[in-house]
Amino acid sequence: MKNTIMKLCFVLCITMTVWFVIRTITDYTHYSAAFDSAPFTVFILVNALCFLLPAAILLVIGLILRKKR
Repeated sequence: MKNTIMKLCFVLCITMTVWFVIRTITDYTHYSAAFDSAPFTVFILVNALCFLLPAAILLVIGLILRKKR
């Protein structure tokens, strides 16, 4: 059971990292400095908060489960 949860954590971590890259690229294609009030780095930070932070948490959980195995 721990092995399945560990693999699921790693797969979700990779998936969320890929979604971060995809979402950042799509935000960049829709970004216009003339119309958007925030700089593009704010969009990157929000995407990192939404995707990379949970991915890092899942990575830590997966590594802990692998170490206990």
